[in-house]
Amino acid sequence: MDIIESKSWVEWLITIAKFAFCFVPVLYILLLIPMERRGAGFMQDRQGPNRSYIKIPYFGRIRLLGYVQNMCDGAKLFFKEMFAPKGASKFLYYVAPAIPFAIVFLSPCVIPWFGPMVFEWGGKAVTISGSILDSEVGILLLFGFSSLSAYGAVLAGWASKSKYSYLGSLRTTSMTISYEVCQGLSMMGLLVLAGSFSLTDIVSWQEDHVWGIVAQPVAFFCFLIATIAETGRAPFDVAEGEPELVAGYHTEYGAMQFGLFYMGEYSHICISSFLMATLFLGGYSVPFVSTETMQAHMGGSLAILCWVLAFLFLAFLHMMHRYSKKLLASRQSNKMVILQEYKLYKIVGWLAVAVFVAAGVCSWMFYNPVQTMIDGVLTNTLGAALGTAAIHLLVLVVKSVAFCWVWIWVRWTLPRFRYDHVMNLGWKIILNIALVNLVVTAVVAKLLGGN
Repeated sequence: MDIIESKSWVEWLITIAKFAFCFVPVLYILLLIPMERRGAGFMQDRQGPNRSYIKIPYFGRIRLLGYVQNMCDGAKLFFKEMFAPKGASKFLYYVAPAIPFAIVFLSPCVIPWFGPMVFEWGGKAVTISGSILDSEVGILLLFGFSSLSAYGAVLAGWASKSKYSYLGSLRTTSMTISYEVCQGLSMMGLLVLAGSFSLTDIVSWQEDHVWGIVAQPVAFFCFLIATIAETGRAPFDVAEGEPELVAGYHTEYGAMQFGLFYMGEYSHICISSFLMATLFLGGYSVPFVSTETMQAHMGGSLAILCWVLAFLFLAFLHMMHRYSKKLLASRQSNKMVILQEYKLYKIVGWLAVAVFVAAGVCSWMFYNPVQTMIDGVLTNTLGAALGTAAIHLLVLVVKSVAFCWVWIWVRWTLPRFRYDHVMNLGWKIILNIALVNLVVTAVVAKLLGGN
C-alpha cells in the first residue's frame, strides 16, 4: 500500500500509457501489407495495387499510393462468411487462428521502447523503465511468447482433418523446433558479452561499447536467417508450400480466419524486426550520440529530429515531382487523373515540411531545459524526459522498418527451398556455426575480462 501511495499521478499515467505499445504490431500490419505489395511491384517492375480509390472534390480519385486497395481487401475478408469443413474439430478449428494474433499483444511487453526516463517531479527523482515489463529474463520471455504462436498452426492443421493441412502443421512444428535452437545459440554470444538476459541491459551495453552487429557479425547473420525461417517466410515457407500442400496448415481457412493467420504473420515480422534492432543495432540508442549528450542539448536534439522529418517529406515531394514529369511525358490514358491526385500529396507534403521546420526552429531557440542533481542522480524536466523517449522510439522504429524491408526483399528475391534443404541448413550449418561462434566468444571474453 505504501508503494502505491508513493507514486505520483504522472508516474501512473506514463506507466499506463506504455501499454499502448502492445498495439504497435497491429499498427505495423497497416504499414507492412502495403509495403510488401508495393515492394513486390517494384521488384517485379510493375505498379502494384492501384485500382481502388475514393473520390474527393477537386482532387478526384485518391488511391493513397495503394492503401485504398488494401483497405478494400481487408473489408472483403472481414465481411466474408466463415465456415468449418465437414468433420473438423470445430472448437480447435475456430480457436487456432486467434492464437498467433493474440500472442502479438504479449510480445511487446518486454521490448525496451526507449531508455529509462529519469526526471524530477515533486522534489524527487523519478525513474520509469522504457519497457512495459522490465524483466531480468526479457529475452527468454520473448522467445517463449514467439514459440506459443506455433500452436495456432499446429492446431489448425490437425483440426481441419485435411492431410495437406496436417502435413503443413507437422512441417511448422519441425521448423519451429529446429530454428529456435539456432536462434538461441546465435544470440548467446551477445549475451555472454552483455552479461545479462535483460534487453534493456543489452542495449545499455551496446551504448557503452559497440553495436551487436559489430561485436558479433557471425551471430547476426545466423540469427537473421533463423528468424526469417522462424516467421515462415520465403524462402523458408515450406509449411505453406503451394506445389506440394495446396496452402499448408491454413488450406481449409477463409474469410477473417485466414486474415488472422495473415495478420499474425506480419505481426511476427514486426516483433522479430524490433528484436533484431534491439540485439544488433543498438535498439533505441542514437548512433554516435550518447543519451546524456542528447539530454544536455534537448532543444537542439528535438530540432534535428524535426528537420530530419522535414527532409523526409522533401524527399517524398521530390519523388512526386519525378513521377509527375514521367507521367507528363508518357502516353498513359489516365495521366491527368493521376496528376490531379498528386496535387493533394504535394499540398500535404509542403504543409508537413513547414510544420516540422517551424517546430525545429522553435525547439532550437526556445527549449533548453536545465538538468539538476537530486540525491546524486542527474535528472531532467518531464518535457526533456518525454522528448528523449520520443527520439528513442523514432530511432527504434526506423531500425525496425529497415529490417522489415529485409524480410520483403528476401521473400521476393529467393525461390522456395526444398524441405530437406531447410532442415539441413538449420541443423548441419547454422547450428554448428552458431556453436563455434559461442565458444570463440566465450574464450575471447574470458581472456580479455581477466577473471
